[in-house]
Amino acid sequence: MENDLRTAFIDKERAELFLSNLEKLRKDTAINELSYTALKTEYSVNLQHAQIKIDQAKQEFNKRLALRSRQLGVFRQEMANLDARFKVGQMPAEAYLKQIKNPQKKSSELEDQIAHLKSLVEAKSSAEVSVPESTGLASLFTSRRRQEGPSAPMPAYMAWTPPEAPEPPKEALPAEVLDTTSISSLHILPDRAYPGSSIGIIATVTNSGSEKVQHRAEFKINGRIEAFNDVSIEPGQSHEVTFMTVGGTPGDYSISVDKATGMLKIMPPA
Repeated sequence: MENDLRTAFIDKERAELFLSNLEKLRKDTAINELSYTALKTEYSVNLQHAQIKIDQAKQEFNKRLALRSRQLGVFRQEMANLDARFKVGQMPAEAYLKQIKNPQKKSSELEDQIAHLKSLVEAKSSAEVSVPESTGLASLFTSRRRQEGPSAPMPAYMAWTPPEAPEPPKEALPAEVLDTTSISSLHILPDRAYPGSSIGIIATVTNSGSEKVQHRAEFKINGRIEAFNDVSIEPGQSHEVTFMTVGGTPGDYSISVDKATGMLKIMPPA
């Protein structure tokens, strides 16, 4: 869930940046009204989508926080009972020191978990969300694309740099674990665009198996691989992957992520 919250914050920050850049382009008359309207709608939808995910993640963390607080209360009461028995002379020191160890250890662990959950609930940006394991977040913004030559530099006003986060070593997965993933949803935003427009492809990869798996989600246009993201997914969990492309020659294009497909229409400039 920490991964989901940080991803949602990054999506929100990216959408906010793009909206800000879009307004600058409009102010500088560097974009026509049709492109401006299409992109503003796209980025606004992305922003709203990200905020919903942030709210959902924080609701889950609040539930966990309430549960951990109740559990902490139980262990603290257990320690208070042991302390009272020892002070009145019912329990010898040796027995007291032996029995107090477990509730003390559990209380310490719960206090750490509660502090972490509180920091997640109070987080206001991706930089404030710590991710406990490597999740391939950078691949959301740095697609490993096939390139035949050096790519053109991106204009300064469209630059996007994801927040830095420590990346602990990835866990090696057993070779015998089968890929039990599938694409449970695929969204093309927008699915009708103009040449030069930015287009986002959002797919949800779901692991229906009973083992953790590592999966490579392949993004294709008309059957040709354009990029891919490597994700590690726990059993019964889902992971959202995002790809970005730019509208080219007018026409209809087949968009796919793994076996899930959709259609993108690039319309002639007005």
